[in-house]
Amino acid sequence: MSLIALTLDVIAKILPTLEKSGCASRKILSLGYPDILASPEQVKSIFGGEVFSHLAFRADSANIVGYHGAQSITDRVVDADSLFTALGYPLDVIDIVAARGGEIVHDLNLPVGPELHERYAVVLDAGTIEHCFNIAQAIANTASMVAKGGVIMHGNPINMYNHGFYNLNPNLYHDFYETNGFTVEYLRLVLDVLAPSPKLYNLPAFERFGGVPDNGTMLAVVRRHAIQPIRWPVQRKFRENPTLRGSSGQ
Repeated sequence: MSLIALTLDVIAKILPTLEKSGCASRKILSLGYPDILASPEQVKSIFGGEVFSHLAFRADSANIVGYHGAQSITDRVVDADSLFTALGYPLDVIDIVAARGGEIVHDLNLPVGPELHERYAVVLDAGTIEHCFNIAQAIANTASMVAKGGVIMHGNPINMYNHGFYNLNPNLYHDFYETNGFTVEYLRLVLDVLAPSPKLYNLPAFERFGGVPDNGTMLAVVRRHAIQPIRWPVQRKFRENPTLRGSSGQ
């Protein structure tokens, strides 16, 4: 899982909103360890010199950069734990194995325990739920772990073939989260994610569309405004036209 400069900039804009939205938590959870694929100069520009002065770099930077094919971005990887600690939001990581050390070891195909419910101000899914075969449970887990007023940031594929089990659609975020007490605040298509300047495009929430170049990613931010039991949604076009008679325009 990885965070590029674009997603770091989104996180930098999210954090100041949490207290205003009444979020009581001061912790961040990542689904899988979030490798930071941004140069030290980019990180310093986004978060400022004071935060940057407290950062550590990964001793295994070369392996991380090589695994992600990110040699054009950086050769020194900022340690995510040091970054979020410096920002005042200590990082927890949940994963099926202890890949970097210190993870909460849990299979997201299965429900998380109640001790993790409503615990986090921010939950980061930088490309995990599409790798969970039981994706419905994985996204339900993600929703259950964020506190009221907190946010979830998803970065998932729209058309990366054989990247994971699934490619997602924009209506998944809208239908699932709006059914469960969240508001979708941001949703963009991201192309050329490892380029110096990734391309961003708006995406329709429900209308059919096409023409997306291969290897597109969706970046979504949703905020929890109500605590309620998680429910499985019915897709909007079936809610609005349950008998499938007439033209729904979908």
